[in-house]
Amino acid sequence: MSSLTGKVQETYLTEIASLKLKPRSLDDYWSKTRNDIIPGVGQHRLDKLAPEHLERMYRAMLDEGHAPSHVLKVHRILSRALKIAHRRRVISENVATLVDPPTVDETEANPFTTEEAKAFLEAAAKRPTFMRWCVGVGMGFRQGETLGLRWAYVDLDNELFHPQWQLQRLTWRHGCADPHGCGARLHRFEPCPPDCATHKGYKRGCPKPCPKGCTRHASTCPERKGGGLVFTRPKTKKSRNPVPIPPPFLPYLLAHKERQDAMRAVAGEDWQESGAVFTRPDGRPIDPRHDWQEFKELLTEAGIDDRRLYDGSRHTAGTILNELGVDMPTIMEILRHTQISQTRRYVKGRSHLSKDAMQRMGDAFMPRPEPPTETTTETGDRRAERARRRRRVR
Repeated sequence: MSSLTGKVQETYLTEIASLKLKPRSLDDYWSKTRNDIIPGVGQHRLDKLAPEHLERMYRAMLDEGHAPSHVLKVHRILSRALKIAHRRRVISENVATLVDPPTVDETEANPFTTEEAKAFLEAAAKRPTFMRWCVGVGMGFRQGETLGLRWAYVDLDNELFHPQWQLQRLTWRHGCADPHGCGARLHRFEPCPPDCATHKGYKRGCPKPCPKGCTRHASTCPERKGGGLVFTRPKTKKSRNPVPIPPPFLPYLLAHKERQDAMRAVAGEDWQESGAVFTRPDGRPIDPRHDWQEFKELLTEAGIDDRRLYDGSRHTAGTILNELGVDMPTIMEILRHTQISQTRRYVKGRSHLSKDAMQRMGDAFMPRPEPPTETTTETGDRRAERARRRRRVR
């Protein structure tokens, strides 16, 4: 009963979560466990863990600048581990159920307008990756699905994409027997000085010091495994449903295939066959980091305000389909959502469409105003005035 919370959390990830979670999700769980949960509450005995310990950890994370959504995810990961410990009678109560995590406001979507989408694709047409952006903006494919699309799953005869795989960058894991000793030369147990020049260009600032017994730095392990760019299955079965290719896309898609065949011939033995539809000049899949950077460059070239990649592709496709009059169940099928409520969050209304809709609503229900008619009713004052005018005339 005296087990430390951090050790229980690691056991949960190693022996239980690893059997159910997708690789990318498991990487995220491990990252938050190492960087947040173990430093925050890992030193407490499991039977002495109290709600106050969790609340102090959440407050410290928010004060450090973490988003409420990040803190909420940490809470859910820890709560799941404690739930299993409670179910197996290792602890008498899951204290995470006694804590209210931070409230998260839903991020408002910021999709392209139709004019912005056209300007974006006009800028993309100057690049070899033009069709990659057509698929993202015009069909609402996720970044991983687009970069993971392979020719074996493109049915040109029936004009269908089969998104059976996605491309993801996974964290490397040690394959050696001594992970701590393997990364010894990279361990840093002291924080960086305030005027650190080593990490000056890092967007997230200086990395945190390594915890005692650190087993990270697996990317340098001679026997590393499970990391790098990897083709993985989409998260849900619904995500693998076929999607019709818009017929106007087909000539451009065939031209893209011809250019890729020409690149393969030029590269010769240097070509690294991946079977991907969108590749680098040597045949390797496009790195998601480079893809994200290109998206930002295209925004600048098209004169569009900065926004998330998800807004410029998936949210844009859903919103424009809605503007074109496509019903919500059909949009749900195209975006391959499991619930229509999820689709509604992706579709953002436009003010001019709302105004037009309410105009039509008013025309349908409200009676039209009668045209003005001349009144024949006279008041007593008006009759007296007319009588005085007649007397003056006489």
